[in-house]
Amino acid sequence: MRPMLCTLTLLILLASGAAALETPWERDPDSTPRYAETVAWCRQLALQSDQVEFTTFGTSPQGRDLPLVIWDRDGLLTAEECRSAGRTVLMVQACIHAGESCGKDAGMGWIRDLAQDGPEGITVLFVPIFNVDGHERFGPYNRINQNGPREMGWRVTAQNLNLNRDYIKADTPEMAAWLRLWTAWQPHFFVDIHSTDGADYQYPLTYGLELWGNLEPGLTGWLEEYLAAAEKHMDAAGFPIAPYVGFRERHDPRSGLRSWVAGPRFSQGYAAVRNRPGLLIETHMLKPYSVRVRSARAMLDATLSHLAADRHGLMELTTAADAASASAAFRAEPFPLRWEQTDLSERTTFLGVAYEKVESELSGGAYMKFDADSPESFEVDHYAQPRPSVFADLPEAYLIPPEWDLVIARLELHGVRVMRLTEPVELTVGGWRLQDPQWRSQPYEGRHPLTFELEDLERTRVYPAGTVVVDLAQAAAPVIAHALDPRGPDSFLSWGFFDAALTRVEYVEDYVIEPMMTEMVAADPGLLDELEAAKAADPEFAANPWAIRYWFYARTPYYDEQAFVYPVGRVDDRDVLRALPVR
Repeated sequence: MRPMLCTLTLLILLASGAAALETPWERDPDSTPRYAETVAWCRQLALQSDQVEFTTFGTSPQGRDLPLVIWDRDGLLTAEECRSAGRTVLMVQACIHAGESCGKDAGMGWIRDLAQDGPEGITVLFVPIFNVDGHERFGPYNRINQNGPREMGWRVTAQNLNLNRDYIKADTPEMAAWLRLWTAWQPHFFVDIHSTDGADYQYPLTYGLELWGNLEPGLTGWLEEYLAAAEKHMDAAGFPIAPYVGFRERHDPRSGLRSWVAGPRFSQGYAAVRNRPGLLIETHMLKPYSVRVRSARAMLDATLSHLAADRHGLMELTTAADAASASAAFRAEPFPLRWEQTDLSERTTFLGVAYEKVESELSGGAYMKFDADSPESFEVDHYAQPRPSVFADLPEAYLIPPEWDLVIARLELHGVRVMRLTEPVELTVGGWRLQDPQWRSQPYEGRHPLTFELEDLERTRVYPAGTVVVDLAQAAAPVIAHALDPRGPDSFLSWGFFDAALTRVEYVEDYVIEPMMTEMVAADPGLLDELEAAKAADPEFAANPWAIRYWFYARTPYYDEQAFVYPVGRVDDRDVLRALPVR
């Protein structure tokens, strides 16, 4: 009888349509489903609706499939079909930090309801769980700062890496798969759903939008209109929202609020360098789990509503932004790589709660004690006018010798088009030599990032056949600049992709160089003046015999001229670029 009953139940569900499919969270609002239950539910939804497709887009290190749900009112389920039909593509992801599961539970009910009455002209990609391995490190003690659900996943992947620091370096197989998905679909709007840590306040949800100048101006204007509409929608739904901010003093809203430009290691910052608006949703971790899920759902509804009203405008702007990035005018202007806070602020009302600073008898430190039952509004300064601090003078193209195949493969993951030299070419190119590189002593995201000073360098060298030529006349030019200009906050050089080039492999013995030093000074007495000036400028150098020996060694023909030279060259003349033999 049991198999017959199960079959009958499934037939009833199929006959009643997708609306009958209750989500696990709707059955138990203080819980979130495990990976297997989530996938089974998504598969069942796809069985019930011809508007929904369940598929996967990659595999995790522990062998789990990365789930993807595609919704389209007319059942168009491939990137090619949707592009040909002029669809606006909205991509929503949840559980990049798998303990922050509200986006998964909000999105499941949302995608089910779209299958009943979703708008025309829009295709939705929904990733219910991005960090699938972290999700299955499941337990009640994974988020000490978070109010529910009863059990949840873990922040980072099985490799202990944070996917929301991996967008540009793409060290994880999950991110490599995500980048292939992004490049195939090229979504027009992107949403990444989190739960935030930090102070207590009244807002159930805060948002991050790149409004400070790192998007093409037309897209920034569109986002400002979107935000105004979303604020009205959320107020009407009973969920007031505010910008995702930091406080000038830890956990102290009265000290002032800070907004910033997100770098391309982060989701919304990466979307910006791909010429797409990205929304970071941060539900408030201290609010009840049901409030977090419902507020995330309301923000998805607000987003879809605005897209439906002005999807053509957004598509025109993203197309124009891609064309602008590929233009000669884009390369002619300094490109901002880094941003800094300014002292410019404006007064704003912040919906907080009563709090006081308390001195701890046990730790000896002070901390904030919040009273969630006593709402208070504060007039505070909002420092929301960051400015560019480091610029790149963009070349016409970068040259990457073929031995740096890992770097080349990462660029291609980002949808960067490359060409290769078909024969060796001698070229004089611009570039940089590193001075005083310093590696971070403790690992960060599986690497030891480095800092350095740069010396501009022009040199002539033979580039072998197979050398990659990266022409910046393409929509991915902002990504290319961030990856290959050493000064970018997430440049491949800073992340350590070129560490092997920063090692001196030939050395000199003291008994060899000391007689040579005497001969060099005798042949060129001016060296003594240069040496004395170097000593005066750096007392540590003056007191270090080996540093002085290497100062002389670097002035001999035996010194490795490629030591500490950044291997990527730059071509600044398009006529030179056009003349290169490439395929």
